[in-house]
Amino acid sequence: MPLKNVTDNYSAGIMVYEIFENYWKPLMFFTLMLLVASSAVLINNLLTKGSILERDTELSGGKMISMEVDSADLPAITAEIPYASVRMASGQTKNLIVEIPFDNDESAVIEIVKKHANVIGEPSIRTVGPVLGDIFFQQAMFALAVAFLAMVVIVFMLFRSLVPAGIVILAAVTDITVSLGILHLIGVKLSLPVIAALLALIGYSVDTDILLTSEILKTGRKNIAESIDKAMRTGLTLTGTTLVALLAIYFVSGSVVLQQISLVMMIGLLVDVPATWFTNAGLLRWHFEKKV
Repeated sequence: MPLKNVTDNYSAGIMVYEIFENYWKPLMFFTLMLLVASSAVLINNLLTKGSILERDTELSGGKMISMEVDSADLPAITAEIPYASVRMASGQTKNLIVEIPFDNDESAVIEIVKKHANVIGEPSIRTVGPVLGDIFFQQAMFALAVAFLAMVVIVFMLFRSLVPAGIVILAAVTDITVSLGILHLIGVKLSLPVIAALLALIGYSVDTDILLTSEILKTGRKNIAESIDKAMRTGLTLTGTTLVALLAIYFVSGSVVLQQISLVMMIGLLVDVPATWFTNAGLLRWHFEKKV
């Protein structure tokens, strides 16, 4: 990575630490409020729709038609097939993705698209039955639950102390919950790529929290401010370099799957900054300073 980018990330770490040092007590509650608001949104979705996010074709059943296009009039296509979900994935190539219910005729949809788009090659059609989609959904939710429980066990085994381990787990819960809340607001559906990104986020979200907590436990309670400063500069540098890579994937790949994964990861990383360096750091500081 260029030296300038590393220096910029390091400078960002200094700036965030100065904000934290001056306002760490009120900042503790920032992501906690986001957590409460996001939880309310997701619970409402679960009670009204049966899922925390609206499910994609892969998890609910339907047909996904993918076409490489040179140009396309998305408003005209959407107007003619209002029952479909239409989106464009741009990168090295442009891919038009149309999702329709299982019972609809894909041939008629393709003909409509061809009237308003310059289609290159033959369309790709993927069909998932409602029963199979529901099975995928249940298996994906089970995988998420197992991954999260495994993370909880490992964190408790690592720190063997209820409060530090609990604060780390709180940060992970905040990252996942707030990220899901943001995905709901921007209209992203729950799909297998989104779930894959959430699985990765479960692991990544605790990395910076483990770095922070380990640094505080290693240096001692009387040097908490110094420990937070050191961990913050390292952690924000790691976050910055990862964001650069994910941005490249999102804008260059042209793959819907990679774009969904990178989008979820970027949102999760941005949520992780205040979750770790404001809420987690503040709670740890408050806890250990009480014990000094």
